[in-house]
Amino acid sequence: MNTTQFELVIFDCDGVLVDSEPILNRIFAEMLTEVGFPITYAEINRQFKGKSLKTCLEIIEQSYGKPLPPNFFERCKEREFAAFQQELQPVSGITETLEQITLPKCVASNSNHRHIQLVLNLTGLIHKFQGNLYSANDVARPKPFPDIYLYAAQQMNTNPQNCVVIEDSAPGVQAAYAAGMTVFGYAHDHHDGAALTEKGAKIVFNNMYKLPQLLYFQS
Repeated sequence: MNTTQFELVIFDCDGVLVDSEPILNRIFAEMLTEVGFPITYAEINRQFKGKSLKTCLEIIEQSYGKPLPPNFFERCKEREFAAFQQELQPVSGITETLEQITLPKCVASNSNHRHIQLVLNLTGLIHKFQGNLYSANDVARPKPFPDIYLYAAQQMNTNPQNCVVIEDSAPGVQAAYAAGMTVFGYAHDHHDGAALTEKGAKIVFNNMYKLPQLLYFQS
């Protein structure tokens, strides 16, 4: 028999459900460089992981001391959309993992609703969450503040202490920990598991196929 202490599993989106971050970071670096804000893919990955695009754009403008072109955000989104249509894949193992998790599930992301619905539709995952998709646009402050996770728990009628969050970024782990939730850090590819632990992840794992057994006790 499978038992668990949790009542709700909250998933981050980019990097946890869909393998979008390499695409997003590549396009962001290319477009910034094109408009006179030279930056490398590695710098983008190091500085901006887990931050909302709005926050990233504010940091860029402050760092370079000049404003981005007025239509930069829209052009970025257009190029991302085209790339997603060609390249986007679900995170390895997540489709099978979602099938095995019978607990209530939802998504809480720093991305906007249009992005969340787009990437989950393209990867065939959207039906796994029955419309329970929450964006930082729904609350006052994005991650690393806890607002989005507290909002998701409220919408799902669950006490934060009974929620477990699956996150792959330090700001995301920080947000979920501040919300009083248990956090499992997904340290895939180049991501630093030590940084996730430092911000409050109770467990760090690097294979999505292992998540169901981490959530359930066998008895």
